[in-house]
Amino acid sequence: MAATSESRGLAAQCWCDKRTENTTMDPVLAEVFAEQLDRVTEDAKQFCRNADFYHGIVTKIGEMFGDAAKTSDDGSIQDDVLALKVPELVAEMVARMTKGD
Repeated sequence: MAATSESRGLAAQCWCDKRTENTTMDPVLAEVFAEQLDRVTEDAKQFCRNADFYHGIVTKIGEMFGDAAKTSDDGSIQDDVLALKVPELVAEMVARMTKGD
């Protein structure tokens, strides 16, 4: 896997650091570092995509509760669903449903 130019640039900057500025740059090491950086960066991007996906699911569930999912503890209504409110609202709904059994 060839490293991206961005990762190569970041790897090269390591030799510009005050702690390493007198160290001879090792191009092979820099390339390996850049490749590893690309792998970690891709993992982070995938983590963000996954988080966005699940946050989207929580938001959709929250939207089903309307303003209750947008109401802050101080009573103000926000424009967007408050993700932290959703589990509480679902738990209350489940409690009401099971109470009716």
